[in-house]
Amino acid sequence: MIKKLWNISLENITLIALIASVLMLSGAYGFEIIGGLFPCELCWPQRYAHMAVIIFASFALYIKNTHQIKWLRFKMMTTFSYMISTGYSGYHAGVEQGWWEGPDSCTLQLGEAVKSIDDFFDELKTVAFIRCDDIPWDLFGISMAGYNFLISLTLFIMLCISFRLGSEK
Repeated sequence: MIKKLWNISLENITLIALIASVLMLSGAYGFEIIGGLFPCELCWPQRYAHMAVIIFASFALYIKNTHQIKWLRFKMMTTFSYMISTGYSGYHAGVEQGWWEGPDSCTLQLGEAVKSIDDFFDELKTVAFIRCDDIPWDLFGISMAGYNFLISLTLFIMLCISFRLGSEK
């Protein structure tokens, strides 16, 4: 039963990748619009990677039966986009867990221009600041970046295996 499900998944991995990216991107925008959880600087590249997956996988599925070489190219670009998503989401999850530091733009620092506490608070009033190392939402101790990493890594591996096995013929 599991082997049959695995084979069906590999045969339809491009469609699964497309649906997964649509759902993850919809979830991210839903959390932003409905839940008020605004993205930090490390969230945006993850979203862009899923947007690329949606575009490349859609083209791949559209031309699957007519242009084999172009279909393989779009499937490779889909795989590469998932690799990018895996990298950024893994890095972001590590920053959230405190395993390594995030970019300077994601942490609050006092600049040389700030001379007093009053200047500091005046500066804070004009800047919208979303920290990359805060976890605004989690489920079972895993953040959104963590789930993105797990799902993206799984789909990236499955896409690579599908190339190796020649699935989706």
